[in-house]
Amino acid sequence: MQRLLTVKDIVTSFKMEGQRVRSVDGVSFHIDPGEIIGVVGESGSGKSVTMLSMLQLISSPGRVESGEVFLEGVEGNLLSAPANGPLMREVRGGRISMIFQEPMTSLNPVLTIGYQIEENILLHQKCSKEEAKARTIEMLKMVNIPDAEERYSYYPQQFSGGMRQRIMIAMAMAAKPSVLIADEATTALDVTTQAQLLEMIRDVAKKTSTAVIIVTHNLGIVARFAERIYVMYAGSVVETTDTMRLFKKPEHPYTRSLLQAIPRLDDPKDRILIPIDGLPPNPATRPDYCPFYDRCLYHMDKCREQKKPALIELEEGHFAACLLTEEEKAQKAVEIANRDIRSAPQKNIQPDNCLEVEKIRKFFPVFQGIMRKKIGEVKAIEDISFTLRRGETLGLVGESGCGKTTLARSIMRVYEPESGQVVFDGTDITHLNDRQLKPVRPKISMIFQDPYSSLDPRQTAESIVGESLKIHHLVQNQQEYEERVDELFRLVGLDPGLKSRVAHEFSGGQRQRLGIARALSSNPSLIICDEPISALDVSIQAQIINLLEDLQAQLGLSYLFIAHDLAVVKHISDRILVMYLGRVVEIADCLELYENTLHPYTKALLSAIPVADPAVEAQRERVVIKGEVPSIRHRPTGCPFHNRCEHAMEICKKEPPELIHVNDSHQVACYLYTQR
Repeated sequence: MQRLLTVKDIVTSFKMEGQRVRSVDGVSFHIDPGEIIGVVGESGSGKSVTMLSMLQLISSPGRVESGEVFLEGVEGNLLSAPANGPLMREVRGGRISMIFQEPMTSLNPVLTIGYQIEENILLHQKCSKEEAKARTIEMLKMVNIPDAEERYSYYPQQFSGGMRQRIMIAMAMAAKPSVLIADEATTALDVTTQAQLLEMIRDVAKKTSTAVIIVTHNLGIVARFAERIYVMYAGSVVETTDTMRLFKKPEHPYTRSLLQAIPRLDDPKDRILIPIDGLPPNPATRPDYCPFYDRCLYHMDKCREQKKPALIELEEGHFAACLLTEEEKAQKAVEIANRDIRSAPQKNIQPDNCLEVEKIRKFFPVFQGIMRKKIGEVKAIEDISFTLRRGETLGLVGESGCGKTTLARSIMRVYEPESGQVVFDGTDITHLNDRQLKPVRPKISMIFQDPYSSLDPRQTAESIVGESLKIHHLVQNQQEYEERVDELFRLVGLDPGLKSRVAHEFSGGQRQRLGIARALSSNPSLIICDEPISALDVSIQAQIINLLEDLQAQLGLSYLFIAHDLAVVKHISDRILVMYLGRVVEIADCLELYENTLHPYTKALLSAIPVADPAVEAQRERVVIKGEVPSIRHRPTGCPFHNRCEHAMEICKKEPPELIHVNDSHQVACYLYTQR
C-alpha cells in the first residue's frame, strides 16, 4: 500500500563536548491521507527533533546522519535533496506544514497577518495577488476569526493567544498541504481554546484529507483526537499501535508508567499518582542497553546484559521495544501490585479560617497620549468572596485573563484592592502599609509557574532557599542557617550536597522543588501555588503533586492552587472556585462540583478537558463553548458569560447575578438557579 508519508530510520546527532551525540536514534513512522497520529513522550525524547529532521531544518552543530523520507508524489528520498534547494523549499510549507508551539515568536510582529498568510499562498500556489487575498480571507473564516475582511490588515499583537494560534493554523493550511504537523500547538492555551482548535484541525483534516501529526506530552489530547500513537523515549520509538489498544493494553513499561503518572478527570478522588522516578538519560551518556532500565519497575538482569531492544510486533499492528515476555511482565506486574504503595496523606483541616476574602475589587487605569490622560479602567476582579480554612486546598480555575493571578497578588498585597477585605489569620491586611505588612509577609508564600525564570541564575541553590531566613531574621547564627537550609532541601526531596549548584544545573522538576523549598523557608501558613506544574512533564508533575500533598499533611499548610487543568485541580483540591472575566461563577466542594456541575461555563470547562482513555472519550457528552473570551476592558454588561451561553435570558444581559447558596457546600452565580 502506498503511504502518504513514510519515514525510515532517521538518525540525528549534535556535537557536544567534542563528540557527536545521537538525539534521534533510528525513528520510523508512516501516515496515510486524512489520518491523525500522535507522537508522545517526555521533554527531550526527540519528538520535535524528528519532525525538524524530516524537513531538513536541523542547523549546525546538528545534522541528520542517515534515514529516508518518502512523500507521495515526490520522487526519491527527501533527505538526499539539498536542504535549501528548490525541492525542499516547495515541500516545506507547500506539501508539509508545521504549527509551532509559541505563535507570537512564529509570527512577524511588523507584518500584518494577511500579508504573512498571503505570502505562503503566493509562494506555493502560483496564483494572482487578488486570488491570494481571497484565499487568505477564506482561511481566516475557516479558522473562525470574526470580521475576517477587517482583521486581514491587523498585526499579530492585536489578537489574543488563541486567535494567534488560529492564524498559525490558517497560515499552515493556506497552501493546501498534504501533511500538517502540530508541534505542541495547543500547550500554552486554555483548555476551552485548545479543544476548539483541535476539533477544528480534525474537521479540516477530514474534509480535505490532510494527514495530521500531533506532537504532544498530553495523553488526553491523543486519546481524544489521534487514531494511532507513537510513544518515544530517549530518541527512539518504544511502542506504537492504534489509540484504543494502546490505552486498553499498553505493553511497554514506559507507556504503563506514563498512564499511571497522570491525573484523570474520571479518577476517584483518592487515587495515588505513581511518578516515574529519575530522569531520562543524557544523550551523551546513554547506555547501549535499554535506556529505560534505570527508571523501569519491570526491569530484569537480561535488560542490562543485552543490547537496546528493537521494535517487535507483539500482535498485528502492535509493536513494542521490550525484551520481556508476556509471562515475565505479568509476573512483574503482580510483584509491583504487592509492594507497599504510598497511601494518600491524611489532611487535618481545621474549622477556623486561614484566609477570608470579602467582595474585593481591583481596577487598573487606562492612559492614552503623551499627557497620559486617563480614559478608562480595566476592572480586573470584581466582588470576589471566599474563605480558606487551615489545612485546606482551594483550587482556583478559569481561562487566561479571568483575574486569577490578579486575585493572588491582591491577597499577597502586591496590589492594594480598591475595596473589600482580605483578612489573613484574623487581621485585615487590605490597606496596611509596608511597615505594618512586614510581620505578615513571611506567612504568605508563592510558588511560581516557570521554575526557571523564577530563580536567579546567578545565585546558588543555597542562597535562593536561604535568602528569606536572613531577610526575616528566622535564624540566629550561621550554623542554624546551614542546618535549616539542609532541612529544607531534605523536606522537598533534594540532596543538600547540591547546595552549591546554580539554577541551570538542575532539571525542571528539581528547579520546582527549589521553588517549593524557598516558599517553605519562611514558615508560611498559606502558600499560593500559581500554575506550579504546567511547565513540567507529566511524570514530574506527579512527583510535585505528591510532594505538595505530603507537605500539607506534615506542616498543616493551606494552599490556594491556581491552574487551568481541572484534572490536576480535582486531584489536589478540597474545594474549587471557578472564575470567568473577573467574577466568581461557582464555588463547591471538589466532588460536588464534578458530580453536580451547575454553571454553564463550568460544564463547558469540564467538557473541554480530554480524558486519557479513548473508550471514555467516545461516551462523554460534549458541551461546546462558542466564541472567544471577551476583552476584560470591554466586559459584557450583566452576566459576563451571557454572550457565549446557550441558556442566556434577557435578565442575564442587564445585571450580573449574585453568588447564591444552592446547598451548604455549593454556591453559583447564575439566573437559572434564582427566582426573580
